[in-house]
Amino acid sequence: MSTAVCVFVGMVIGALLAAWRARRTAARAEAGEAVLFRVGANLPDEGRRYSLGRVLAGGEFRWIPRWSWTRLRRLPAELRYVRAREATFREMVWLPIGVLVIECESPAGPVRLWARREHVVLVAAMIRRTGTPSPNPNLSIP
Repeated sequence: MSTAVCVFVGMVIGALLAAWRARRTAARAEAGEAVLFRVGANLPDEGRRYSLGRVLAGGEFRWIPRWSWTRLRRLPAELRYVRAREATFREMVWLPIGVLVIECESPAGPVRLWARREHVVLVAAMIRRTGTPSPNPNLSIP
């Protein structure tokens, strides 16, 4: 088998395993278990690279950096959910496959988060519970 075919098969298997794990984690969170979601964060004013972090499901939204050397150490307070959208072509270079970008506002400026499709509804609900109310109550989660 050629190297290209092996790489392609490995990528497909990896994507399937990641999607299965994300669905399982979302189901456990909806059942009330305390699970961690992988959520990346970015302050658009500081560049386009995202810092990897985690969010504990269920409680208030609190982003925890994954590593001590992570570029972004904390998010601004009072996040307000704006919308969730597909990643742009430029963002797809930096983001994992199958994630949505969650756009938020804060007094310090805009904030972008990424989360797996299965986790977006739960993460957005945590942001809405923790943050200040949105000025437009008609905003919906995809």
